[in-house]
Amino acid sequence: MNNMEVYKFIHTADLHLDSALSSINNGQKAKTRRMELTDCFKRMADFAVANNVFGVIVAGDMFDVKNASPSVKMQVIDIIKSAGNVTFYLLSGNHDDKAFDDDFINALPNNAVMLKNGVGYRSGKVVIAGFEGDVVDENQVPDFDENDFNVAVMHGQVVSGNGEGINVKKFAGKNIDYLALGHIHKFEEGKIDRRGKWAYCGCPEGRGFDEIGEKGFVLFDTLGNVKFVPFCRRRLNEIKVDISGLDSYITQLDKIKKELLAYSTDDAFKIILVGQVDPALRIDVVALSARLDHVFYAKVVDKTTPKFDVKKLENEKSLRGEFFRVVNLLDASDEQKQQILKLGFCALEGREVNDDQD
Repeated sequence: MNNMEVYKFIHTADLHLDSALSSINNGQKAKTRRMELTDCFKRMADFAVANNVFGVIVAGDMFDVKNASPSVKMQVIDIIKSAGNVTFYLLSGNHDDKAFDDDFINALPNNAVMLKNGVGYRSGKVVIAGFEGDVVDENQVPDFDENDFNVAVMHGQVVSGNGEGINVKKFAGKNIDYLALGHIHKFEEGKIDRRGKWAYCGCPEGRGFDEIGEKGFVLFDTLGNVKFVPFCRRRLNEIKVDISGLDSYITQLDKIKKELLAYSTDDAFKIILVGQVDPALRIDVVALSARLDHVFYAKVVDKTTPKFDVKKLENEKSLRGEFFRVVNLLDASDEQKQQILKLGFCALEGREVNDDQD
């Protein structure tokens, strides 16, 4: 194996092409992001060609089952064809079952391999084998030849002990050099044994605000090098902005814009307003979001807490005072009480109740 030709591979997964992208509450921007997901796969194929990458391994969830359209499937086939010198190894994930139908598989070009459960595909001294299912038992994985460079591809949750999933420690001694994993949407890596490494590549593009920060793929080679390559078209960010004491729409907007200066305007943002504010203050998250049109996408969420004059409210002879006293007697956390008071005071004052927790 030491004298073998060096092969480079891209390890990607969880592209979820044609996803609904419900986190971006803007039809045109969501459409743009759906196009960028497919474009990311094209850029990845171009990267492979330009950098003499031998193969692209897709460790599951190429598509998003409910929304995978025939046109997007055809785009994927055309992208694979366009990188004719690169071999694409495709593993079915938990979202792919209906997308990888006979029509799609039959249309795949010669440089695409649909990984079948437990079957090894050889190129020189490199062997790539896929193992289907969320749970992969060590008995499903054979002992590979120690003289080859062996890549196993799986899609599922890494677990420890006897939990259901993928226990990488149980693959020790099977001569696996690299275990390409999909399903977890952030980069993570570790060791199987003295010989082998495992990695989640994460998703190449963030689709919602549970997939924030830098996204990309893993570039690994038969010398044992493993590198995360940032590659996303734009990042999704979640930032907290403290607006304590800012009682006007203009001062709140200015504070948010100053916080955004540290980021690219190409990015998408979930901006969480925090801090203590006057309970009578109306925070117009819709208007604030609309005024942040200098960035690709922005969604403002109000998570502030009301700053009450406790002594005054405890003795106030009014519906507000009575409501305050009743809530304080509830068997609830301080955070829950604050939220109840915030919503209740809005209702008592005839203002729109906005309990947006997303």
